[in-house]
Amino acid sequence: MSQLAFRLAQSYSRAMRPTARVVTRAAIGSTRLQSATGVQHVRLLTQRASLQSLQLASAPKPQYSYHDDNMLLASPSSTILPLGDLRDDANYLHYMQTGKTVTEQLSVMQNCLINGNTEQAQRILMGMYQLYPQAMREVVDVSIHNEILNGLLSAQPRPLVSDALHWYDVMENQYKVSPNSNTFAILISGFVNSDMQNVALAIMQEMLRSGYSIHGMLLSSYLSDEAIRKIEGMAQEVVSRDGENVELATMLLSEVKKAEDNISALTAEASANLSDSQPPVTIDTLKPDTAAQPERKHLESTNVAGIKQLQATLESLYQSELQGYNLQIRLENDTYDAALARYREINAKRNDPLLSANISALKKLSASWLPKLEALIEEEQQRCQATQAETGDHLRGRYGRFFTQLSPSKMATVTILETLRLNVVSNGNAGPTERQELLNQKKPGGIFAIKLISTLSKAIHNEIRFEQMKKRTNRHVFGNRLSLARLATSGKLFNMAVRRAKMREYREQNNDLFLDEWTLDTQVQIGSLLVSMLLEAARIPEHHLDPDSERLVPAFKHEIEFIKGRRVGIVAPHAQLRELFKDDAFVGGVHARHLPMLVPPRPWLSYNAGGYLTRDEPCMRLKSGTEQMRLLKQASNEDRLGTVLAGLDALGLTRWAINRPVFEAVRKVWNSGRELAEIPARSYDELEPVKPDNYDSDAAARYKYQMEMREWVNGRANQHSQRCDCNYKIEIAQAFLDHPMYFPHNMDFRGRAYPIPPHFNHLGNDLCRGLLMFDEGRPLTDKGLYWLKIHLANLFGKDKLSHDERIRFVEENVSHIMAIADDPMPDAFLASEPDATRPWWLDAENPWQALAACIDYAGAMRSPHPAEYVSHLHIHQDGTCNGLQHYAAMGRDRKGAEEVNLAMSERPQDVYSGILRVAERLVDEDAKNGVEEALQLQNKLTRKIVKQTVMTNVYGVTLIGAKEQIAARLREIKDDAGEPVFDITKVHGLALYLARKIFDSLGEMFAHAQEIQNWLNESARRIANSMSRAALAETVNMATESKRTAAKLREAIKEARKAGDSVDQETLMELRPDLGPGATRRKRLDTLASKPMTPVAWTTPLGMTVLQPYRKMAVRRIATDLQNINIVDPNMPTQVNPQKQKTAFPPNFVHSLDASHMVLSAIECKIAGLVFASVHDSYWTHACDVDKMNTILRDQFVRMHTEPIMERLKAEFEERYSDHMLPVASWDYVNSFSFEKNGALKAGTQRLSKTTREQRRQLVETELARLHLETCEDTVGEDMVQQQITANDAELAESMEPVDLTSIELVDSETDPVGAARQADLIAYTTRINAGRIRDERKAIMKEHRERVSRLRSYFTRQAKAAKAAKAERKPRKKFGSVEPTVESAEPTSKPQVVTEAGKLEAADLDAINSGVLAQDSLDTYIETLKLDRDLQIDRLQAKYPTKFDRPLIISLPAGSRAAEVEQLKLLIKQGKLAGRLVKSHRFDKLTFDDLPAQGDFNINEVLQSPYFFS
Repeated sequence: MSQLAFRLAQSYSRAMRPTARVVTRAAIGSTRLQSATGVQHVRLLTQRASLQSLQLASAPKPQYSYHDDNMLLASPSSTILPLGDLRDDANYLHYMQTGKTVTEQLSVMQNCLINGNTEQAQRILMGMYQLYPQAMREVVDVSIHNEILNGLLSAQPRPLVSDALHWYDVMENQYKVSPNSNTFAILISGFVNSDMQNVALAIMQEMLRSGYSIHGMLLSSYLSDEAIRKIEGMAQEVVSRDGENVELATMLLSEVKKAEDNISALTAEASANLSDSQPPVTIDTLKPDTAAQPERKHLESTNVAGIKQLQATLESLYQSELQGYNLQIRLENDTYDAALARYREINAKRNDPLLSANISALKKLSASWLPKLEALIEEEQQRCQATQAETGDHLRGRYGRFFTQLSPSKMATVTILETLRLNVVSNGNAGPTERQELLNQKKPGGIFAIKLISTLSKAIHNEIRFEQMKKRTNRHVFGNRLSLARLATSGKLFNMAVRRAKMREYREQNNDLFLDEWTLDTQVQIGSLLVSMLLEAARIPEHHLDPDSERLVPAFKHEIEFIKGRRVGIVAPHAQLRELFKDDAFVGGVHARHLPMLVPPRPWLSYNAGGYLTRDEPCMRLKSGTEQMRLLKQASNEDRLGTVLAGLDALGLTRWAINRPVFEAVRKVWNSGRELAEIPARSYDELEPVKPDNYDSDAAARYKYQMEMREWVNGRANQHSQRCDCNYKIEIAQAFLDHPMYFPHNMDFRGRAYPIPPHFNHLGNDLCRGLLMFDEGRPLTDKGLYWLKIHLANLFGKDKLSHDERIRFVEENVSHIMAIADDPMPDAFLASEPDATRPWWLDAENPWQALAACIDYAGAMRSPHPAEYVSHLHIHQDGTCNGLQHYAAMGRDRKGAEEVNLAMSERPQDVYSGILRVAERLVDEDAKNGVEEALQLQNKLTRKIVKQTVMTNVYGVTLIGAKEQIAARLREIKDDAGEPVFDITKVHGLALYLARKIFDSLGEMFAHAQEIQNWLNESARRIANSMSRAALAETVNMATESKRTAAKLREAIKEARKAGDSVDQETLMELRPDLGPGATRRKRLDTLASKPMTPVAWTTPLGMTVLQPYRKMAVRRIATDLQNINIVDPNMPTQVNPQKQKTAFPPNFVHSLDASHMVLSAIECKIAGLVFASVHDSYWTHACDVDKMNTILRDQFVRMHTEPIMERLKAEFEERYSDHMLPVASWDYVNSFSFEKNGALKAGTQRLSKTTREQRRQLVETELARLHLETCEDTVGEDMVQQQITANDAELAESMEPVDLTSIELVDSETDPVGAARQADLIAYTTRINAGRIRDERKAIMKEHRERVSRLRSYFTRQAKAAKAAKAERKPRKKFGSVEPTVESAEPTSKPQVVTEAGKLEAADLDAINSGVLAQDSLDTYIETLKLDRDLQIDRLQAKYPTKFDRPLIISLPAGSRAAEVEQLKLLIKQGKLAGRLVKSHRFDKLTFDDLPAQGDFNINEVLQSPYFFS
C-alpha cells in the first residue's frame, strides 16, 4: 500500500463517527480531494504493479516438461525434485531449538485472533520473524498475513483499519510477502464494512493492476455471502452517484451478475444431469418435494450402536426434500450433530416408558452421561478463559486456548462416541495385536489409554478445523466448484493443456486457508483431560443381591498394568457395560463425510483441493510427519502432479448404482441368519474347546489346548467383526438404492489409487462388487455378449481355460443361469429343507458377482435382441500376477513373459500352477530323503495354498509373512469328517518349510526378475546407508572441534579454580551449548549426525516423486494428571530404517509402475468415452467396450515400458545421490611382520607418531563410518582376527621361501583371495629377506671401502716418512766452527722400492701407483673415485634384491559379501598357515551403483498381440 493511501486511511480512521454518513463526509472531504487522491494513488499503484510483474517475469521457473508426443508421460529431460536433508531443514531445526514447529507457534497466533486479541497476535508474528528469520521465510506464506489482516478488520467494537493498512505495508516491504486475491478480498471487505468506499475502490484498483481479477476476489473464502452483498451495494451506490469510480463499480457489478447467472445455470444443469426425476438444485432456498419417499425394506440389522448411528446418518437419503448437491452438502456437514440430537431426544424421552421402549439400554446409558460430561467440560472451559486473562496456570494456559474452541455439547458427544467405539475388545473389534495382548494378560476387555487419548484429541481437533472451514465459504466458491465439476464431467479437464492451465490458475489464486496444528503436549493434555472427565461423568447402575436396590458406579476404570515388561495404562469398561456390548456393541462409527458421494467429486487441481465438496484434504494418504507433505506441496507447485491428479478424477467420475436383484438376494440371506457366500452367520456356532484333564501335568496337552483356545477366541471375535462389517455394507447399499453414487479417490505415497469412502466401494470384497453396477447402461452388442460369457466363466474360476472353452462352459450351463435369474435364493434352500437344491451360483469363486452376471446374461438372452440389451454390469480384465509382468517387461525376459501371458500363446498360462509344480517336485525330493515336513505335505499341496504367497512375493512379502499366509491356508484343509488335516501345533513349522520351497520355486522360474529385484534391493541398501558429503564434512568438523572446545573448557575451569571462582554461565553456554535450554533436543540432533538420514526416492513415469517414509520413531514422554504418556513425536527428525528402506523398495517401485499404468489407462479410457474403474491391476468397463479398453491397456503398457525405465532409474539415482558417501566395511588382510636379527619371523608393530589435523579428521571419519554401519545393522562378526608370528612357528617358517619378484605372476585377489594372501605372504617374506641381504652386503661393501681407504692412506703416510728420512741421510752434516768443503754431487740414486706394506694394497691400487696415476698429491681425488664406485655397488643391490613391490600389501574383502573366503582366511591364520592378520576397517567411499542386469530378447511390442495379457 502506498504511503499516500496509508495516510488517507489514517485520516479516515481518526475522523470516524458512530453515524456512517457523518464518518463518510468527515473522512472523505471534498470531491476535489477525492479526485486528486485517486489520480496520484492510481499512478503509484500502476508503478508498483509494473515492478511486481517484472519481478514475476524474471523469477526462475521449474524446469519440468512432458513428452511432446504424450503429454501424460514425464520427459527424460525433466529435472528431478530435490529432497534435501532433514538436518538442514529450517522447520525441523526450529523444532529442535524451540520444541514447537513454526505452524504450532503460529496456531497460538491464530487463536489470539479468534479470541479478538489482535495486538498479541501481531507481537507473536513479529517476534517470530525477529527470532527465527530463516524458518519463517521458508515456512510462512501469505495465508498467515491474511489471518492477521482479517483479524484486524474483524476486530470489535470497530475494525482496526489503520493497523490493517500498516500491516499490509510491513508485509510487502519488510517481510517481502506478496499479496494474493484473498489479501485484497479481506481489505476490500473490511473497508466496505467500515464505510470507507474510496479506500476500498483504490485497493480494488491495485488488485486489478497486480494481475488479480474481480472474479478471483469473489472466490475468496474470506468473503461471506453477506460481505459480497455489501460490496455489491457499495458498487451500486457509486454508480448511482455517478462519481469518479463509476467504471470500476460497473465492472464489479457486471462480474457479480455474471457469477450469479453462472451459478444459477450450473445448479440447474447439475440437478438435470444427476437425474431427470430430481427437482432443480438451489443454493439459497431448499423447497420440499412432494414426491413419495423411496421404499425402505426390512433389514435385520445387527443390534449395534455403530449401525444405529449409521442409520441415523443415512436418514437424510430417505428424505426427498433434499436432492443433489444440497443433499451432499448436508451429508458432509452431518457429523456428530445427528448423534448429539439423538442423545438429547433420548434424554427427553427417558421418563416416558412408551416413548423410550424402542431405545436400547446402551443408548439410554450413554445418553445419560451427556449432561454431566457437558457440565464438566463447560466448567473447564470457563477456567481456561479465566487463565488466559491472568498469568498463573501455565499448563492450562497452553492447552486452554484450544480447549475453548468447540462447544461443550459437541465435545462431550465426540468423547462418548469415540470412547464407545474403541472400547470393544471383548467383542472382537480391536486390533489383533491389542486384543491378543490383553487376552494373554487375562484382561476381560479395555483399550490402551494412549490410543484413547490420541483418538479423542484428533477427533476434537478435526471437528474444530471443520467448523472453521464451514465459516470460510460463499456461494461463489460453491459455484466455482460446480463449474470445475462440469468441466471435469465434460471431459475437458482430461485435455492436459487445459488441466495444467486450470491448475496454474488455482495456484495463482492461492485460496489456501491456514489450518492450525496442536503441539504434542496440547494433544495429550486435551485427550487425557477428556478421558478423566469421562471417567468421572460416566456411571452405570450396579445391581446387588437385592433386586430393588442399585447404585451408580463408574462405567470405566483406569488401571496400570504390566504388558511385556512395560507399564501400560488401560481404560477398561465395567463388567455390566461389557455385557451390554455383547448385545448392543459399538463398532467403529461411519463418519458421514466418508460415505459415497451423491454428485461428482471436485476435480483435483492441487495437492489439497479435490474430492468432497466442503472440505480440503491432501490427495495422498500420508503417514505422520511433514516430510512427505512438504514434498507433495512442492511437486504440486511445480506442476508435477497433473497426470496423477487427472487419473484420480477419471476414477472418481465413474457413477455407480446398487444392483437391486442382487441386493434382494443379499437381504434375504442376511435376514435368514445363515452363513452363506461371505455373509457371516448371526451367531458363532463353533464349540469351545474342552480343557483336558492332564492340562497341568502334560505340557504338550496344555500347549495344544492353548492353541485351540486361541483359535476359538479369535474365530469368535472375527465372526462378530465380520458380521458387523457386512451389516455396514448392506445398510449403506440400502440407503443408496435410489441414489447414484461416486467414489472420490486419493492415493498412497506410491501413486496407487484408493476410494476415500472406506466402508463400501468397489475395492471391497465379493459382496460389495456384486452389489455395485454402473449407473450408466450401454447396449451389449454381439462382442459385448461374448465378453459377458467370458466374464461369467472367470467368476467360476475358469480363467485359465481358453476363450472358446469359457464360452462353451457358459452355454452348457444356460439352464442353471436362467433358473438363477428367476429365483436367486429359494426360500426352501434358506429354510434348509431336505429336498432344496443349492443354487448353482454359490459354487462360483466369486458368488455374488456371479449372481449379478447370471441375472444380466439371462436378461440379455430373454430380450428380443440380445445385442441391444442395455447392460450396467462391470466386466473385468485382470492381469496375470501383474508385478511379475512388470519385471518381465523391464528385463525383456522371454521365459518370464511367457509365464505371465505377455507373449503369444494358445492358452492362458497359470503362473501359480507352474510354481505349484516346482514346489511339489522339491517337496517330493525331500520326502525321498525322509524330511518330516515333506512327508506330511506330500500330495496335499494345492494351487490355493501357493497363490497368495506367489502373488505377494513380488510385492515384498517376507518369509515370516509368507509363513502366516500359508499357515492360514493349511488350517482350512479339512478331511471328510470336517476335522483339520494338520495338527494345529505343527502348522507353523510346516508353513515355514513350504514358504522356503515356494521362494526357491520362484527363484528357479523367474531368475531374471530375481536379478532385477536384487539390484533394487542393493541400490536401496546403499542409499539408505549413505550420507551426503556436506553432512559428513559438517559432522567430522563438529567432532574434531569438540576436543578443542573441551580443552578450552578445562582451561577455563582451571583458571576459575585458581581464582577461587567458578566458570560463568555465559562462558559455559558458549563452550557447552548442549547443557542449556533444549539440551535433550540438541543431544538428539547431535546424535543424528552419525545416523543414516537418506530415504530412497525416485520419479515415476508420470513425473511423480515417490519418497519412502520409513523412519525410526522418536518417542516423547509427557506427564498428565491421568498418567505419564509415551507418544511418538512426528516432528522430531529421525534416522531412516535402512532395513525397511531396502526390503520395501522393490515392491514399492513395482507398485509405482503398476499405478502409472493404471492412471494412463484411466485417462485414455475417459478420453475415449469409456466408463472405467479399476482395482489396482484389474480393469473394469462395460461389456461392449472391453475390446477398446484392452487395446488401451496394451498400448499404455507398451508405451510405458518402451521407455528405458531401469536405465532412467539408475541415472536418477546417480544424479540425486551424486554427492553422497557410503560407509564401507571390509576385511583387510595385512602383512605386518618382520624378522629378528637371526632371520626368524617376528610380529610387526606400527610406531605411533603425533597425528596431524588431517589424520585426526581421517580417524574421526573412520569412526563415524563404523558407527553409521552399526546403526544400519551392517556389521560383520568380530572386529579383528590376528595371528602373532614367532620364531617358534616351525610350520610357517618352513613354508616360507623367497620368490623371484622380477618374473612372478600375480594371483587375482577377487577370484582367489586365499591364494592372493599366500602370495602376499611370500612377497612380503621375499622383500624382507632381500632387505636383510641388502643390509648385510651394504655393510660388507662399506667395511671393504673403509679398509681400502685406510690402507692407501697408511701406505702414503709411510712413503712420505721414508722419503723424508732418505733426504735427511743424503745431506752432509756440518761441524761447529768449521767449513765443509764443496763436493760435486754424485749420481742420483735409483727409484725407491715399495715397502712390504704395499703387498696389502689392492692390485688396482698398486697398478695406479706404479703407473704414476696415484700419488701423494692425487690421493684425495682417487679416494673420491672409490666412494663413487662404492655407492654404485650399493645401488646395484636394490636391483639385485628388490624390497619394494607394486602390489599393495593389503587385500580388502567387502564385509558381508565374501563370508566364506573371510572364514577361510581366519582359519588359515589361526592354523599358522598365513603370516598376516585380518583387520576390520571402515571408511566412506563415493556412492556408486552396480551395472544393471543384462536384458533378454523379448520384444515388448509382442504384448500388443497377446490375447491373454488381460483376460
